[in-house]
Amino acid sequence: MSSLFAQAPPQAGRTGLIQHSTEFHRGCDKVAFWADLVCQHFVPAECHSVSAPERFHGEMAMRQMGRVNVAEIVAGGQRVARTSNLVARASEEYFLVNIQDAGHSELAQGGRLARLNPGDMAIFSSAEAFRLSFEDDFAQTVLTFPADELRRLVPDVDALTATTLDGHGAAARLFANIAHYYFETDTGTMPAEAAEHAASGLIEILAGTLSSQRAAEPAKRPRLARFHLARIKQYAMHKLQTPELSLASVSSALRISPSHIHRLFASEAQTFSTWLWSCRLIACKKELEDPGQAHRTISEIAFDNGFNNSAHFSRTFRAKFSVSPRECRATRVHSVGTQLAAPSLSRVHS
Repeated sequence: MSSLFAQAPPQAGRTGLIQHSTEFHRGCDKVAFWADLVCQHFVPAECHSVSAPERFHGEMAMRQMGRVNVAEIVAGGQRVARTSNLVARASEEYFLVNIQDAGHSELAQGGRLARLNPGDMAIFSSAEAFRLSFEDDFAQTVLTFPADELRRLVPDVDALTATTLDGHGAAARLFANIAHYYFETDTGTMPAEAAEHAASGLIEILAGTLSSQRAAEPAKRPRLARFHLARIKQYAMHKLQTPELSLASVSSALRISPSHIHRLFASEAQTFSTWLWSCRLIACKKELEDPGQAHRTISEIAFDNGFNNSAHFSRTFRAKFSVSPRECRATRVHSVGTQLAAPSLSRVHS
């Protein structure tokens, strides 16, 4: 067994920690078991071992704090790929951050390639195809963040995906240290509201880390295009609750022609219109899941986020999240009530 695996002591007995290991599986089943874990707890993807399957080893331990998941992984060489077909079947977007603790890795997404050495980190989106390569044993801390909240804080976060974030900078070191501390924290006795505030704090620190980094020059998008795209998204997020917000109103306010806005979004995962309505739906979902908004009606929440037709809102909400707004609110109320008894890190996927 590699020395990297010796760095992962048993974590038994820690409340709220979910653990998995390939140690107790037969050689021919190890990789298949690991691939299922990746799909269940992170993102649906294809996973293959670099070496012979019977020699593969993998351990992961995870915990949840509010809307943020934190995991520590020690495993053998592997290649993970999220294909366009898998992306098309997903109903939810989130960002993942890999912190390289030992070994080396590569992350490819959107025409960019990040090479990570110990201490480095990189961010990537579940809404776009990506490839992860680990040619030898490695250790990583992997965090999962809600896309809506992070994009609100860092409107141009998409320009930073699959770029190497130098772990030697002060902001990156602070984020990595706090991420590891979050993992060590026993969340089993933490009230749900406290966990949500703690998660928001970590998201804020990540936003500060990303803001302090200079994105590598994208292969196919000039700096001026990135600047205008960030302006458009920032303005739209600021005006999200305005029903009149549209491509035409953004064009007029920012003095960017509609055709140019279409061209800027041509390299994005969504058109401007699709992205706008997706942001509004995500904002509604967040408020429906917020116990502090329980006194407001579903229609009030929809109208306050730019919708002007309840039936249209219900249809589009169900189409995006596979549940009705009422079911979403009821499920969240139930999950908050049972979170302390059974925390879970499983991702919703198709």
